[in-house]
Amino acid sequence: MLAKLFDVSMENKFDYIIVGGGTAGCVLASRLSADPRRKVLILEAGPDVVPGHEPVDILDTYPTSYYNLDYVWKDLFGSWTGKIRQPIKQAKILGGGSSVMGMVALRGTADDYNEWDKLGASGWDWPNVLPYFRKLESDTDYSGPLHGDSGPVPISRIPRKDLPPFHLRMEEYAKAAGIQLADDLNGNFADGLGVAPQSVFKDRRASASICYLDRNVRKRENLTIITQANATRIAFEGRRATGVSAIVDNTCQHFVSREVIVTAGTLRTPALLMRSGVGPANHLYESEIPVVFNSLGVGKNLQNHQIIYTVAHMKRAFRPLKTARRHTTTIDRYSSNLDGAPPSDMCLSLISQTGWHELGTYLSSLAAVNLKPFSRGQLTLDPLSPSSKSVIAFNFLSDERDILRLCEGVRRIDRYLKSAELRGIYHAVVPVTNPASFRAFNNINTINAIKAKAVALLIDAFPVLGKVVLSAMSDEVSSFDNIIADDDKLRNFIANSVTGMAHPVGTCKMGKESDKTAVVGGDGKVFGLDCLRVADASIMPTIPRGNTNIPTLMIAEKISNTILSE
Repeated sequence: MLAKLFDVSMENKFDYIIVGGGTAGCVLASRLSADPRRKVLILEAGPDVVPGHEPVDILDTYPTSYYNLDYVWKDLFGSWTGKIRQPIKQAKILGGGSSVMGMVALRGTADDYNEWDKLGASGWDWPNVLPYFRKLESDTDYSGPLHGDSGPVPISRIPRKDLPPFHLRMEEYAKAAGIQLADDLNGNFADGLGVAPQSVFKDRRASASICYLDRNVRKRENLTIITQANATRIAFEGRRATGVSAIVDNTCQHFVSREVIVTAGTLRTPALLMRSGVGPANHLYESEIPVVFNSLGVGKNLQNHQIIYTVAHMKRAFRPLKTARRHTTTIDRYSSNLDGAPPSDMCLSLISQTGWHELGTYLSSLAAVNLKPFSRGQLTLDPLSPSSKSVIAFNFLSDERDILRLCEGVRRIDRYLKSAELRGIYHAVVPVTNPASFRAFNNINTINAIKAKAVALLIDAFPVLGKVVLSAMSDEVSSFDNIIADDDKLRNFIANSVTGMAHPVGTCKMGKESDKTAVVGGDGKVFGLDCLRVADASIMPTIPRGNTNIPTLMIAEKISNTILSE
């Protein structure tokens, strides 16, 4: 449970307490403890990932761990469009999302960070963040001034010989349709189709805990790692943060520090702040929580990538190769050209293997993703149980422009799938009208394994049944052709089927202190308070045009450097 044996009778005083051992927390613990004069404690609510004893599913280059419910919080529920509350997955394990994610290693684009700077996050424009992207990575495919070669996180792309046939056919279509082929999605920010960069070693996952908290780092006498430790409150003396209370081994313990750094993630960081008295005063009064500081932006500005799935039952010759166990393999980044929308605001994502079980190798998914949504949501404390539960409302599609772009994204999928290059590689295409049902089918248990095997055998033997069986798995027998042919049906499909990726950001926005909706400054320090920072994806002012793990690593690297410089 601990990096080294932790004597509860010892004096619980530290220079830094890092609350949350996710992607950002692992980076901060590693970088800050590199200075032997700094005593560092990291508290993680989930289990440890001990070097040399990592679970098989954590190491898997296919994200099997994403479907293991032992690694996620059980008490997070939210709504995508305000209609139905459902479980929201957030990792609860050392390494956080990087221990369970699909390992896509996109940075976003230079415009994302220039936008942050324009919105008030001074010093976070592209020239200022690039050194930290380079610092964190060792890119095995590209070098030069845009890439790092000595960082802890390996970045690579699937070798061409291992690319799924689906990808190769997409390339053929792209050439015929005038779509550019992108050779480096992390350095060339133009629109185009390319192979997704991934944070993997040759034979195993490269999570933040594996890369930053290895055996040598854990030997440091000034670093203490406590897992299975659920932080409940930040302590204050006036407006100065002085420590953290946490439940460890069913006992409430208090740890004292010179500074508290919160890295609990976009959906738990604002909740911890509010339960500690930092947040919108009216909401805290309603929750009967004494107000330490009225920070209006805490919990606001919630963003996520919106996604619509289609699933293709692949013919045997076009299924993903067994030599490459990967999830997302291909990105087609493009511009919607909708009035007011930024460039490269959309993408199609190819998931060549949709599940850990046998059926997953029979099904590929081509999904439309809104990379720069206009809709904004919020997180508040549950009025019935403010001390333990939150209300999460993403408010997807609250802006009409998001609906229009996703509709066009589905039409783009249709053009790919009906092209001469792709139409012969699959038996049937099914619109995923209930993504929660499909995801539940991927939860790791014996019943799902048996069901998946049976369905795989059935549709392999009788491909004509594939469309009906797969539609039934999504709770509704729908025709993709009928949806595409009718604008009203397409809009209805989008409204009922949109879901979110594991990319929430923005609930503790970084900006200028004069902006009352900003929570932290460019150094991560919480406005109006002393000795308290936030350093995770919650401080992103806007969501990047790519998966959020690599940008979160960059944030932690940059703020770590700021702290060490101070």
